Amino acid sequence: MPQEPKLWIVISRPDRLPNALVAADALSDRFPGGIHLLREESKWWENANWQEFVRDFAEVHAFPKVRTCRGLKDLPRLYRENVDRQRGVGALPIDPENDVLLCLAGLLGLGNAALSAHPDVFKILSASQKAFGELTRHGDRARFRFTTSGWLQNRLVEPLAGVERTIHYKPRINPGGDGVRLRRLQKDPDEIFDVIIFMSNSGGELPARAEHQIIPSRFPSIAELRSFSAQFNREHATASPSDGGQGRPASAELRRGEHCRVIFFGTPFLLVKNLEPAVYIEHLNRCLDYIRQNYPGRILIYRPHPFEKGEASKLKLEAFRVEDDREVADLYFLRHFAGIEAVYSVSSTVSRTALNNGLNSYALWRCFPFSETQTKFFRKVMGDVPSEFEISDLMNPPIAYQDRLSMVAGQNSFSNALKRAVDLRNVATPL
Repeated sequence: MPQEPKLWIVISRPDRLPNALVAADALSDRFPGGIHLLREESKWWENANWQEFVRDFAEVHAFPKVRTCRGLKDLPRLYRENVDRQRGVGALPIDPENDVLLCLAGLLGLGNAALSAHPDVFKILSASQKAFGELTRHGDRARFRFTTSGWLQNRLVEPLAGVERTIHYKPRINPGGDGVRLRRLQKDPDEIFDVIIFMSNSGGELPARAEHQIIPSRFPSIAELRSFSAQFNREHATASPSDGGQGRPASAELRRGEHCRVIFFGTPFLLVKNLEPAVYIEHLNRCLDYIRQNYPGRILIYRPHPFEKGEASKLKLEAFRVEDDREVADLYFLRHFAGIEAVYSVSSTVSRTALNNGLNSYALWRCFPFSETQTKFFRKVMGDVPSEFEISDLMNPPIAYQDRLSMVAGQNSFSNALKRAVDLRNVATPL
């Protein structure tokens, strides 16, 4: 008797959990056998309040993260951990005839273990435009060389453990440069995966040489979850972690359907120092005044960066509530989505994350006297964003530009891309 099809979703850190929930929500009717979540254990999971979000998964399977090694003395431990994880993933009851494996993150770790242990299952990779470029980047051996641990992994451990081999290169010149290392699978993604979902801001981008199995898509959005966020906020309106779980009706505004939270995500400017702290503080206080003026009567929230060391005490945070619970921004958005009116930061990628999730999000870096080099860097980090996203004049009010309903209904939504990917499996499977 054939088994009902199951979906197996692989993620690494808890910041990908909202994406997994969107996938589960979009494909629940396609997999009556249940949807399973595979996660890679780490300190990020230990520090996150995530358990309440995974109750709809059939099961959550946790596997230890394999640490790299630095030399031959540590090689037995590296081999043992790889083999143990491989055996654990291989023991999962994945049916290659009916099931689907969806890799949302952790491709060089747990994702590699899963696709290697179950090579015959239909495999889908979800990768951003940037991540796909890194996974297909080829390093010139005249300019790059293996890292010590990368050489041991590629030449010894991975062939013995039976996983797809990885490449960990560093440059022969300027080995300490930021962002210059090359980390990818030895094979190109299209040699391993049956379908690749290629994510970009517009949802219409494709790689220069796109194969037929590549599907363009927007980034996953919490807005695609069918009423999840509103229901969750109603259920937990009286015991939010941000109010200390004191049971006070902090979300009474949500019951009236109003969007009332305006959140500013801080920056560790005493650590980064891309401007003198006094200059940074002066301009940031003007930005905080801007938020106060444009959102009267709202709940104003300042969320410090995890690396901040007292920055908040140096700012004028009148009317702001400081929330220092260190919750991952993605899970915070998931928890309070229905009640968030706007998200701000100076130059943090959290503003991009909020944008991709359908929130009215803004970056304020153009209001600071950054150098030309820094300006180019921020433009590159933010990428192709709506003009309203980057605020450059504090005399003009912010413009609400997001339409959450259109994000859900659009043909290039992540949910629709997932359904198309699964449809390709049905087409490829002989009757």
